[in-house]
Amino acid sequence: MILDRLENSARYEFLGKRFAQAFTLLRTGNLAAKEAGNYEVDGKKLYYMVQNYNTKPKEERRFESHRVYADIQVVFSGREMMGLTKVAGLDVKTPYEDAKDIMFFGTPADYTELKMETGDFVILFPGEAHMPQTQWDGPAQVSKVVFKVSLYD
Repeated sequence: MILDRLENSARYEFLGKRFAQAFTLLRTGNLAAKEAGNYEVDGKKLYYMVQNYNTKPKEERRFESHRVYADIQVVFSGREMMGLTKVAGLDVKTPYEDAKDIMFFGTPADYTELKMETGDFVILFPGEAHMPQTQWDGPAQVSKVVFKVSLYD
């Protein structure tokens, strides 16, 4: 997991060509102005989702994890808490789905609370369970872009 500010994103382009493409688009593409939905950059190897939602209480959220894609999640407006923990030892609630590259888990008794606000981004790699869209200190309207970066060719 990497947490930083969007203005520092060029530091992470060394992670690979797809990460560099995503960060360039995040800095120059005015993605927050796009309508909610999915947008392809390099087919299924690199795409992003524009999301607008109200955060929910942690009791209404689930932990998730991926195997193929890393996430770059950027908060363009609002603030949210994201739960973070390792996948090992979690109680699987929904088995892994290849087509969606996702599995869901029960909420463990102990996890890290990552607080994100406008301009923050987090990179989440496979094996890092996360619970996004969670209230920080009450409900909030959030505008976010989530890049899905395939780690495989």
